[in-house]
Amino acid sequence: MLPKICHSKQGKMSQINERFYYEVNDQANEAEILIYGYIGPWEAVDYKGFQNDFRQLLSRNKDLTVRIHSGGGSVYEGLAIYDLMRSSEVNIRVIVEGMAASMASIIALGGDTIEMTENAFFMMHAPSGGYWGSKSGFQSYIQQLEQCETRLGEIYKERTKADEETIVNWFSPDKDTWLDSSQCLALSICDEIIKPTKKRKFESEEDLSNKSVEEIFACYEGGMPPLNESLITIYMKNRIITMLAAAGITHSLTASSDDDAFAGELQKVLDKAGKADGLQNKLTEFTKVNAENLIAAALKDGKITPAEKEEWTKDATDNYELTAKALNRMAGKPGDINNSLNRKPNNALGNEGHDSLKGRSEWDFDKWQTEDPKGLNKLEAEAPDEFQKLFNAKFTK
Repeated sequence: MLPKICHSKQGKMSQINERFYYEVNDQANEAEILIYGYIGPWEAVDYKGFQNDFRQLLSRNKDLTVRIHSGGGSVYEGLAIYDLMRSSEVNIRVIVEGMAASMASIIALGGDTIEMTENAFFMMHAPSGGYWGSKSGFQSYIQQLEQCETRLGEIYKERTKADEETIVNWFSPDKDTWLDSSQCLALSICDEIIKPTKKRKFESEEDLSNKSVEEIFACYEGGMPPLNESLITIYMKNRIITMLAAAGITHSLTASSDDDAFAGELQKVLDKAGKADGLQNKLTEFTKVNAENLIAAALKDGKITPAEKEEWTKDATDNYELTAKALNRMAGKPGDINNSLNRKPNNALGNEGHDSLKGRSEWDFDKWQTEDPKGLNKLEAEAPDEFQKLFNAKFTK
């Protein structure tokens, strides 16, 4: 007997001689082959019949689509079909529907592009079979199985991003590995997932609870409805009311409010958004000016060097209060700035056990500024010696 792989011996279909079904669309210059069944000389899909139909279709068509829903079958029949697909000069699009299990997964990899429906699966496992005969015959058959396993592994490795360890694991004894469409896409087993185009009724409204005002507006026809340019329908009015409520914007609109009321309310939102942007810009500029003035004064007093100016300015812009405190602790001595930085910590008692330090023994001054600036302020007030250690490590040059 020849090696064969199928997803379940118990679930195997009865042997049939019925040819597999295909369609030719001459007007669209396309052909489609459906592999819906098991693969083998006595199964629904056999190589002899497949190659005959395959070559006839290619003589009349430039592109071919192969749809697969199969539990697998004969290794050699499947490899012959795979080689035929890979050696053709036309573009072959494979669509996996339901499953491409066992040897059918190899045939699926013969496509130039591979797509899966959202709920389809690939299944991989080691080839298996049976033999009746002499000891040397058994040894030859075992060698056959090992050669088949090696060849199948090389095909998986060539077409996918799976590493060698993962592929070897697929061939573990008595184990089937099922991969859904998302897992296959991540491993480049497939190139695209075909998702349903229909939406269910409950999917018609988008969850707006965690969106910004701008994102909410963008969900509705790409932006705000035109103001005073066309009649705002009852449907649109309800959507606008829902949108404003989700954004936490108070208003007096109802579905019976006229178009001018809606236009006026939306204009208020735009005005507020514009003012908020203006205030944010002013705040940013104010912070920048204050930071520059602070660092200029520190430079003048000899607390920092010109080479340190840029770094200190950035610190002051990010956290003005903490930077100002750090500079205030420094005694300006232009002749030897490091002396003012390297002051000995206060000998206050009990600082090593401060709650703020638990689990943060590796944190440096920058880490504190980024992760917990309030905690750093608290550390300065309640554990000044520990604060001084962080301070010296940061600012001693």
